[in-house]
Amino acid sequence: MKIFATTALLAGAVLLSACGGGSSQCKDEASATAYAQKWQADFQAAMTAGKIDATKAAQAMQDMGKDMESIGNDYAAGCKKLDELRSKLGF
Repeated sequence: MKIFATTALLAGAVLLSACGGGSSQCKDEASATAYAQKWQADFQAAMTAGKIDATKAAQAMQDMGKDMESIGNDYAAGCKKLDELRSKLGF
């Protein structure tokens, strides 16, 4: 569980640097940061509750990190990626 908490924190750092809040809400850095923090909290809660397969989550986080590098400061695109990952992982 410790490795996945670390993975979640790493993903959060990547997300905070590139993106943020529900696709329609991501308009600037502040809204993007707020959404990324909420997303990370939801992810951690789902992991703790055993609702997310740990192996699947680790692979998804790795894939997301690659995607986020190409997004840059496009907040809406970053948020869309978070939404896609949420859907893929089922939380």
